[in-house]
Amino acid sequence: MATEVLMPKLGLTMTEGTVQEWYKKEGDAVKKGEVICLIASEKLTMEVEAEADGFLTKIIAGVDEDIPVKGLIGIISESADESILVESSEVKKQDIVLSKGESISQHLASKRIEGERIFATPLAKRLAKEYDIELQFVRGTGGNGRITKRDIERVLDQGLDDTIEVKVASTAEENQVDQFVAAELNVGEGLEGLRKIIAQRMHKSMASTAQLTLHRKASLDKLIKLRSKIKEKLQQANIEIPITYTVFVARAVALALKKYPQMNSTYSNDSYVEHSEVHLGIATSIRNGLIVPVVKNVDKLSISSIAEEIATVTEKARNGENGAYLTGSTFTITNLGSSGVEYFTPILNTPETGILGLGTLVKEVSIDKKDKPYYEQKIPLSLTFDHQIIDGSEAAAFLADVVYYLENPMLLVI
Repeated sequence: MATEVLMPKLGLTMTEGTVQEWYKKEGDAVKKGEVICLIASEKLTMEVEAEADGFLTKIIAGVDEDIPVKGLIGIISESADESILVESSEVKKQDIVLSKGESISQHLASKRIEGERIFATPLAKRLAKEYDIELQFVRGTGGNGRITKRDIERVLDQGLDDTIEVKVASTAEENQVDQFVAAELNVGEGLEGLRKIIAQRMHKSMASTAQLTLHRKASLDKLIKLRSKIKEKLQQANIEIPITYTVFVARAVALALKKYPQMNSTYSNDSYVEHSEVHLGIATSIRNGLIVPVVKNVDKLSISSIAEEIATVTEKARNGENGAYLTGSTFTITNLGSSGVEYFTPILNTPETGILGLGTLVKEVSIDKKDKPYYEQKIPLSLTFDHQIIDGSEAAAFLADVVYYLENPMLLVI
């Protein structure tokens, strides 16, 4: 009996993934639960485990190949000698070897018969549409001639054969743009693992959105006193819950997002969605990069529950645990306060519309109603949003609401 190894779905918006590395080769024995390969989406990397004991008798997806979610990437059989026939024309692997020295005509197909179905990955389709390339002329190197992202990249990188009837830029200025685009496709080159994924992710975020950042401070004098009382009560009750300032900010953000649902939205693949649930991403530093674990339904949680959930998901992230807690965020918080940074420019965790950066607490001189100076502790806030989706006035109103809740903290605990 054969067990299929499928491309897992790592997030709500994931349509395909890339095999980064095979830890096993064809014919190797595997045990259930043993890691056999590493795959990556636009956001995350994940190790895929064998779901049965046996032998890896067939590797369907090669390294760097894009495979649709739930697409077949390998086969595990009970016997090393078992012959496997892969009948799915969508995933059948073809033995095609390409080298950098090949001419572009080798990457282009002769014109297909009118009405003939063209198989292409979603990402390949998007790239072809963006750079005005007709898929009917592109030679696919995926299973059953399926066109992949790499096939489109080769066309852009090599240039187009003048004898082939493909829509291309005709002016010198447009040709310069084509060359620039080809260079941009090499983002992350020379990097490995999670660092490469982060590079590609950050570049895509900046290239696909219109990011703008607003800055302002919130007075935390009242919140500091309230936090101190809560911590004292918890200590008296022998309850250990890490009540950090991030916890209060998370609660304030959740309340503000319910009032401004356009900020609690995602925009991807020409699809804009306002989410009724608030799933808050908490940007977390790990040994070799940054990861965003998610607290689900944070708008329905109390301060203590938010504190416990944040502690749980960030600990899992730092321990390298994979799971559903890494996907599905609708808004993200990132904190550089411990680094002594006040204001900064957070980069959107696409396809989300907004991200809020927290800076270090600062003590400033203020003037009271009697014109007497006094010290006030404030937290710098940096809100980055996608100007394609939200106007500056709306983003400013959302940020003002977050500030209002932080400066009136009793509203966060009732």
